[in-house]
Amino acid sequence: MSLLDNLKEARSAAAAEAEALLAGEATAEVLDSVEARQAEIADLDSKIESATALEARTASIKEARAAEGVKTFGSAVVTREAMTYDKGSDNSFVRDMINAQLRNEPQAWERLNRHQSEMAVELRDINRTDTSGGDFVPPLYLINEYAEFARAARVTADLVTKMALPAGTDSINIPAITTGSRTGLQAADNSTTYAPTSPRDLVTTTNTGRVETITGYENVSIQLVEQSPIAGGLDKLIFSDLMADYALQLNSAVAGNGAGTAGTLKGFVTLGTDSTNGIPTTWTETTPTATGGLTAITKAISQVVTNRYKAVEAIVMAPATWYWLASQVDGSSRPLIVPTGNGPFNAAGVTTAAGAPAGLVGTIYGVPVYVDATLKNTAGASTNQSPILVGKFSDSYLFESGVKTRVLPDVLSANLTVRFQVYGYAALIHRYAKSVSGISGTGAVTPSGY
Repeated sequence: MSLLDNLKEARSAAAAEAEALLAGEATAEVLDSVEARQAEIADLDSKIESATALEARTASIKEARAAEGVKTFGSAVVTREAMTYDKGSDNSFVRDMINAQLRNEPQAWERLNRHQSEMAVELRDINRTDTSGGDFVPPLYLINEYAEFARAARVTADLVTKMALPAGTDSINIPAITTGSRTGLQAADNSTTYAPTSPRDLVTTTNTGRVETITGYENVSIQLVEQSPIAGGLDKLIFSDLMADYALQLNSAVAGNGAGTAGTLKGFVTLGTDSTNGIPTTWTETTPTATGGLTAITKAISQVVTNRYKAVEAIVMAPATWYWLASQVDGSSRPLIVPTGNGPFNAAGVTTAAGAPAGLVGTIYGVPVYVDATLKNTAGASTNQSPILVGKFSDSYLFESGVKTRVLPDVLSANLTVRFQVYGYAALIHRYAKSVSGISGTGAVTPSGY
């Protein structure tokens, strides 16, 4: 008996049982049983329809095989060793699936298992390579977790005294006394007051900081802006990147070796290494040593205290310089700069934030040490030096306007391109030329491998 016949017989039995129930007493239990039989009949009708289609398809396959002249004996094709569900085979994959699942027929399971083995051997495997199946495995982009461009942090610029830049000016000026008046002791009561043999009057000057512009832009197609699925919009990504670079360029100018002329700020390296008006410290060593570096730092601290008569607030150096110093040991192989967790005793320096990429990392002789990656090779590519800054940074004022943003759709509108632009104004002015000592020289060469 075929599958279709079995299904039809089961339907007839269910229908007869439903009619018998309806002929009896109408109770709630009987009505529930009738509804169950009607649901069973509906399911069998669906299966009968599928089985009818399968038999029609099987008959069509037999007719096609006969038309092609394929000779068979029973179900075996003698022209070649056919696969279980090969074209022209009496076996039906779908029918075997039904018989295996619904009736647990052993022969159906055997043919399905044999077919699985045949597919593993006979057919070419596909994979995740495009054109070989990979087109159906699309890549997943974690767009909202994109990796930002790595930039050095704004460290030195945040050590100075920060003020809002007033509108309507192109320079900030601070009067300064370069020579002070002189006083003396009175010889005795009621005697002539002190009259120095070399009277000294006040001498004044003006310290000036030019207002400079920092700006940048990115041209982006409108299609990219409108079609990108990034949360918050592509504009947020672009402006964030532009403003991050704005902060980097400002910090580089504050810490760097600009002269303070048009298009530059007078950076701390320029201020600290000025041999005419500043108090530079020279570190001369063909092969730099930690002892030489610590000695130079001590001299720079002394320079500031001696000339500014105020305490040193911070030491700023490149990360490579700090971690090179942290790796150095004394004659007994003891580190010169030790972690606070080790209970430092008689240590020249202490590490408070091991592995920090920027900001406060420790102390040297009790002075806070900050690392600023923009100081690497600041003295110029020819010398390959990373100066160390030691000083009272609050004596310098940084005036900032804040970052302004603009979207300009008309600049390249013919190309459907929109321009994202940021800009701002800044002025750096130093109240005292001798508040910061810059350590430079052959000993300040960027350590190799750090």
